[in-house]
Amino acid sequence: MKDNNENKLFDILNNELFTYEFISGIAGDRILTDNEKLIYDKLLNESGDDLYVKLLFYITHQIFSEKNSKLLWNDILEHKNKISEILNRNVEISVATLDYLTNIKKEIKNPKLIGEAFIGKIAEIASIDPLTKLYNRQYLFLKLKEEINRYSRYETTFSVLMIDLDNFKVINDSFGHQKGDEILSEFGNILDASKRELDICARYGGEEFIIILPHTDRSESYKIAERLRLLIIDKFKNDNLTASIGISNCPENGKTIESLIKKADDSLYKSKKMGKNRVS
Repeated sequence: MKDNNENKLFDILNNELFTYEFISGIAGDRILTDNEKLIYDKLLNESGDDLYVKLLFYITHQIFSEKNSKLLWNDILEHKNKISEILNRNVEISVATLDYLTNIKKEIKNPKLIGEAFIGKIAEIASIDPLTKLYNRQYLFLKLKEEINRYSRYETTFSVLMIDLDNFKVINDSFGHQKGDEILSEFGNILDASKRELDICARYGGEEFIIILPHTDRSESYKIAERLRLLIIDKFKNDNLTASIGISNCPENGKTIESLIKKADDSLYKSKKMGKNRVS
């Protein structure tokens, strides 16, 4: 249940559609544009009653069950209309929601208004791997999807680097997992410091990492990967640690997340098979 809730929060916090302006339009605080109406209908068709879970979470930062969320949302809208009539002015959805859940339903004991800046900060924290301080796997897939969508619209190429620290198991076996964690943390710092502004660095799992290189063809991505390989040798010379790197490119090697990761993984395996410490 905890994992499901965490995934739900991540989806909400990282969904560009969920802004306070959009939600206030759904609630009737303003008139939705024709495009927003289409988006709302699409969300409702795709999510069903789960949409109301997301709407309430955005406003209250609390999760209500799918079963109760639609009923609560409708009750809140009714409450909003009533108090708006009494006060002879529009009462915004955030105020109506917190008033209803705090004073009438007694669902919230310590109400807090969640600003968009705070939502953005939570989203950022939720997408970070705690050890390496790079993005996590879930956020990686989100950004890959964005790059693929960008290619579909504008045909802008991008490349993917999959990086694996060679013989990392030896480090853990010889010096313990604490030393291994120190290596991974330092490696995260190296990737973050050496990346370009648009690049996305993420921990894929264990000692495997992925870098998304926007607007980068296969030839240029090879040069970037080779520079990174040499930098790793220099930074970890005292630990005798190297890295193998595999490359894939959109559209040359695929136009889906699965195909691009598989090609990068196949290229990485080729580097390993050919003796490690190389780019394929």
